[in-house]
Amino acid sequence: MYIGEYLFWLSSAIKASSRKKMKMGYFNGDMTLSEVEKDYTKQSVSNNPRPIGPYYAYNDRYLEIRGGMFENFRGILTWLCLLFFFFSFSACYAAIAFTLDIYNHKTIQISSTIFAIVFFSIIFLFSLYLLIRYFRYVYRLELFTIRHIRVRFNRVTQQVYIQRPKYCGGTVVFKWQHIMPANFGESGSDMGGTNMVNLLSFHPYKTGFPVAHSVGIGKNTYCAQDYKDEWEFIRRYMEHSPDNLAKPRLSTHLPLPLHGLGGHIKPMLKMVKNSKSVLVTMMMLPVFVILLPLYTAGYFISECLCWQPRWPKVIRQAGKAGKPTPKETQLSDYPPAVQQAILDSRLEWGVRDDKTGKLVDYGNS
Repeated sequence: MYIGEYLFWLSSAIKASSRKKMKMGYFNGDMTLSEVEKDYTKQSVSNNPRPIGPYYAYNDRYLEIRGGMFENFRGILTWLCLLFFFFSFSACYAAIAFTLDIYNHKTIQISSTIFAIVFFSIIFLFSLYLLIRYFRYVYRLELFTIRHIRVRFNRVTQQVYIQRPKYCGGTVVFKWQHIMPANFGESGSDMGGTNMVNLLSFHPYKTGFPVAHSVGIGKNTYCAQDYKDEWEFIRRYMEHSPDNLAKPRLSTHLPLPLHGLGGHIKPMLKMVKNSKSVLVTMMMLPVFVILLPLYTAGYFISECLCWQPRWPKVIRQAGKAGKPTPKETQLSDYPPAVQQAILDSRLEWGVRDDKTGKLVDYGNS
């Protein structure tokens, strides 16, 4: 579920030595000067602002929407992780069962039972080591982590707060004026038909942070206009007021069995709709009957095995009379090793002059 956020943060915060071992190169994220100088919060992109959501909060002070990419694939990794857990703890159960057989004198084949105890104990201990040492980097993407990434837009402080797991960059704070839509307009391209969420970014040219931060918000969609409509809804809320906007239906943070149904069923319905072959449509029936319930159950299990943490107190109180404004995220907020890794990646975010094509020195080199 958080694989997109994890990979993006990893590409910006991985040590140079680790990058070399993994044979990871640096990418070119250069943008033009006109793209990064533009204030995207002032330009209207739609005449039909719509709250597509899901939204968790909406009032005169802030609105809060679900963040995160690849939410529609949530549940697949959960089943794979549970299968590994089942294998590991089945070995533990077998070792304990054989031990109790000897203790309760239920077996006369002592030597073979002792061999079985040793064999299953080794399997359990080895798999447990793999779980703790390596596999935690896999299962934490969907299990025993933050239930949902949340993005809060505070219209009083004119700030954007992003709540993410620490291994994806942690909670960050940026100015609203620094936000850049990435799915349309000058900073991106029309991504209609790609089944993506609405992507927003904060470029270092604006924020002063050495690398860019990006976050996906809302639901996956095949319609390019959905991106613009929801962005316009948020933009008008932040720039004007919520008075003339439709109040969104609020979702719960709690896990519900049907939360994952929409995210999985829409791509399948899209495939059936676009298919002109009856054979392909017939082949999709087993997917609906068998895989869809598995996906939905996996999504629900993932939600149940995660938790939704509270925002830091300074963010919860932001915008209230007499309360401090949260400080923007800075490089010094991270450990020294991560700071150095981020600095090593800062050259990826170059800005080029529109006329000459040469790199602009904006203090990031």
